[in-house]
Order: sequence, then C-alpha cells, then structure tokens
Amino acid sequence: MKKVILTILLVNCLYVTQYAQLNFPNPMVITKIEYVLKDNVKETYDLSKAEKKAFLLFDMNSEALAEVMYNGCNFVFNEKKITIFPYYFTGQLKRKVSDDFATKIPIQLNRSLDFSIFKNYKLSDADFPILIVYNAKNELCGFSKNVEQISDIDCGVEANNLRVLRLKIMVEGKNKELLPYANKEVLIMGGKNNDTIIKVMTNKYGDFNTELTDLNQDYLIKVNEKEKKINFVILGTQSGKVLGKFQSTDKGFEYRIIQTELFALPDINSEEDIEMKIMRLKEKSLKDFVLTEILYYDLAGTNLSPSSKKLLEGIKKVLDTYPEFNLKVVSHTDSQGDDKSNLKLSEKRSETVVGYLNSLGIDSARLSSSGKGELEIRNRCVNNIDCSDKEHEYNRRTEFKFSKK
Repeated sequence: MKKVILTILLVNCLYVTQYAQLNFPNPMVITKIEYVLKDNVKETYDLSKAEKKAFLLFDMNSEALAEVMYNGCNFVFNEKKITIFPYYFTGQLKRKVSDDFATKIPIQLNRSLDFSIFKNYKLSDADFPILIVYNAKNELCGFSKNVEQISDIDCGVEANNLRVLRLKIMVEGKNKELLPYANKEVLIMGGKNNDTIIKVMTNKYGDFNTELTDLNQDYLIKVNEKEKKINFVILGTQSGKVLGKFQSTDKGFEYRIIQTELFALPDINSEEDIEMKIMRLKEKSLKDFVLTEILYYDLAGTNLSPSSKKLLEGIKKVLDTYPEFNLKVVSHTDSQGDDKSNLKLSEKRSETVVGYLNSLGIDSARLSSSGKGELEIRNRCVNNIDCSDKEHEYNRRTEFKFSKK
C-alpha cells in the first residue's frame, strides 16, 4: 500500500514539475497578430486592444478536448470579453481532415510549433491541448491543459473598461418642432471597417443605451430613415442637451462620435467634484464664472437632501479658500406645474441654500439669491410636452455665480 501511495505521489510530482516547466512570454512580446478568415483574407488583431485574449493550441489527437476547452474558456471568461485564437498543428506532412468546430476567429492551421508565437517556450506535441490566457494589459494570467483547470486561471481584478453609452435621438419636423425618434432601430458601428457592433431600439423618448468595451476608437451612429417629413436628425444626451446634427446620406442619417468627444459624454467621463471644478477655473484667473449643479429637495419642497448638503459643504470650503469671491445662488425648476408656483418655489430654494451656507459660517454679506422658475428651460421640455424624468431633471438645477468683490 505504501508503495502505491509513493508511486502516485511521484507521478503527481513529475506532472507538476513538467507543468511548471512551461514558460510563456509575460507580457506579450508582440504587438499584432495576423490570422486568416474563412475566405483566405488576412486580418490583423491589435494586441493593445483592452480585452482578455487566449491562445488554444491543439492537434488531431486532441481536437475533441480542445473544442470542449474552447467552450469552457468562453464560459469562464465571458465570450463578450475575451478573444480566443485557436491554432491547429498538423505536422509536417499532415493536413486537417476533420471539420472545424464553431469559433469566433477561424481555426488557424500551422505545420509545426516552429511557426507558433510560442515556439521558444518549451512546448511539444505532448502538451496539446493547451490554453494560454492573457489579461487586458497583455500580462500572463495562466494556462491549462484540461477543462477543469480553466476556472483556476486568475486574471486578477482588472479595471472595468466597460462604459454605457446613454444617448437620445430627436428629429425636427416640417413645423420645426423637436420630437423624439421613438421606437426606431439604431446601428452602432465601430472598428477598422465600421463593422456593425450592435443594433438597439430607442424608447418613446428617443433614448437608447449600449455597452462599449473599447474607448480607443471612433463610433458611427446610423439611422436608416427616409421619411421626407424629417428635416434634421439630432443627437443629444438623455437629459435633452443637444450634441449635434446627423449628416444626411442616401440611406438615412449618420453621426460620428470621435474618441475625444466620447470621453466627454455622460457615463463615460468621471464627474469632478465642486472643489476641483472651481480650482481649475481659478487657475484661469477669471473674474466671474458660473458652476451649475443639481441640488435635490423634497418633492415640491425646499428642504435640502443629505447629498445637497454635502455639495454645499464643498461650496463653503471654496468660499473659505477664496475670500475675494462673492456668491449669488440662482435656482431653476422644470416646466411641470404652475408657472407662478414654480417661480416662487425656485426663489424659496435659493433662499434655503443661502441660509444653509450662512449657517455653515459664510458671511451673509457675501451671499445673495434669486429664482427663475421655468423661465430658462434648457431643452425641449416646455409646457405641455411629454418628457422623460431625465429631461425634466436637466432643468431642475442651481447655478452658483461667483464674482470678485
């Protein structure tokens, strides 16, 4: 019995030793990979693309297990967030005779390991099948020679590059009224050849959402609309802020968002806090400037929410740091409700803000207030227009107008 146990331990040790002897480049020493599509057209994959990638190496004897490992890798690492490169090694005088299993990137045929990107890393036919996984930064996560060990490959906690593009499409009709492009199909295109990434549908307010995994490229938004009653198609944020007009084409309209514009969009950019905003403005030596923020109150009331109080504490720090500035608080409402009531409500809200800043120690001589109600609506949502909550919220704002004494 002891001999059997010793034998098992010896075999396991030899297996672990052999397994551990395999070395792979870390990080990847190449920047691009060429692969062949099914129609023999060559394609290039840029390894700087911020996503996980894996290399699956196998031959005729290990093809069945390789297919199971391919599916297992897609499952473990999420098919949408990893690209797998399958390499079939045929031997010098052999050809692949079996049908390919389904893969996103076609199975690449190689005569021998001498033609592999891993040719210098102690691999042999005895190692097939093997899956080698890299993270989004091209750092080695690990490798596996069977399905069970794929889940043990650890890519660590990576920064989530996934962002959600949240936009609105509106159209201008013959009467120049701005209307939502409601319940229509939108194409989001990107990549080297503007391949369609995803099709989405707008809702009744013209809003649509889509996930972006690659922020290092331009995107083309297309609507195949030929309605003659439409003068213009307009892209905006879901709050109703207009970004620009689509270009008219033979098939409809299109709008290109270049990479620099992409990072300024809602849910893509990181919002600065109030202190950082004013410090940047102060560096420009401005005499007067305005910061616009959303303050939250009780419904139709004037009591400040905890988040609003926190923001005002930031305003207080700014006023302490820059005593040469005075502050005027101007509040705005949306168009819902009675015009006169909204005007009074906005005035009371501004007074509440000034009162709270005064309670924090800011001299009342440096503070003033006013209310505009719904006199300065920033989007299409004037009286009697059906708008989303986000569009109405865009108008419910407080302006902090700083000026030097």
